[in-house]
Amino acid sequence: MADQGEIKGEKVTGYEGPDGKGPFACHNCEYFRDGSCGQETMMRESKLPRTQGGRVVVDPLGCCEYVDRIAPKKKPHWIRRKSNG
Repeated sequence: MADQGEIKGEKVTGYEGPDGKGPFACHNCEYFRDGSCGQETMMRESKLPRTQGGRVVVDPLGCCEYVDRIAPKKKPHWIRRKSNG
């Protein structure tokens, strides 16, 4: 877990909506589904509204401290090039 002094946004979870300009987005996270988050700490600690199933309602462009990408990003093309040596 991140140092509490470094967390921005909601206390404990760090959730910020799209205005927070975080480096990641909920819609790219494995815990995001149908406009909500199912990450364990978010569900336990967040003060945000809940779905009927108990998931945390989040903005697809929001972000928290627990974002976990669905798949790693590909390396930029200039890093993937084979060297001639």
